[in-house]
Amino acid sequence: MKKEVEKILQEIFDPLIFGTEIRSHKLTRSPNFNEIQEFAELILLDESEESFQKFLSKNSHFLVRLGFSTDETVLGILAKPPISNFNFADYAIFSVSQGGCHVRLIEIERPNDRLFTKKLMPANKLQNALGQIHDWSEWLLSNKQTFFNSCFRLLKNSPKFPKKTENGSFIYCQKNQLDATWTGFGGNEYCSFEYVIILGRWSKLDEKEQKRLMYFNSKYSKEDIQIRTYDNFIRKAIDGPKNLW
Repeated sequence: MKKEVEKILQEIFDPLIFGTEIRSHKLTRSPNFNEIQEFAELILLDESEESFQKFLSKNSHFLVRLGFSTDETVLGILAKPPISNFNFADYAIFSVSQGGCHVRLIEIERPNDRLFTKKLMPANKLQNALGQIHDWSEWLLSNKQTFFNSCFRLLKNSPKFPKKTENGSFIYCQKNQLDATWTGFGGNEYCSFEYVIILGRWSKLDEKEQKRLMYFNSKYSKEDIQIRTYDNFIRKAIDGPKNLW
């Protein structure tokens, strides 16, 4: 009886988090106070984008918890995934669930970069990030297979978590099971893309700017684009995914 129950639990939960009791694996756990404090110190210093990327490459669970679905299983994360010959996202997260295959492409800007001009138009950093994402989306429409071929080759050459490359890339599933797992959850036919821009501080926006950001997020939700401030990004890392398929 005990073995049969354990088998059911192993079928439900990722084997990496299954033990004598169900516990959160370090890839998907909520950040602790020290990690949040370290991130807040980075925000205070407001150094280069690379300093934030270095922190997130080290603390991948912040990125993983951006997911909106609680049943997503991460297959791997790539830093600087190639999109065409000229463009690179900061991160790509590959996951599968009962909703099919999913790719989350993330662009990191700085927390003190402005979101809007005085006339409530997108400021340079936001405008450039949105333009970049539209370029990605347009290219992916007709080059999806090229993208997956390149990324899966890089994933298979990346170390298995908890080991990572210097820039934070890793594969989370078995390397010889990546293609089969992807295909088993619908492959390219049932693959959705989501684009996330992390930029600015909600607490630094006035009421008009906050309303404009909500308007932009509502407008761009139809294109699966999210604009998250650093305040929201950290709260999301603490709260984690919410929705079930």
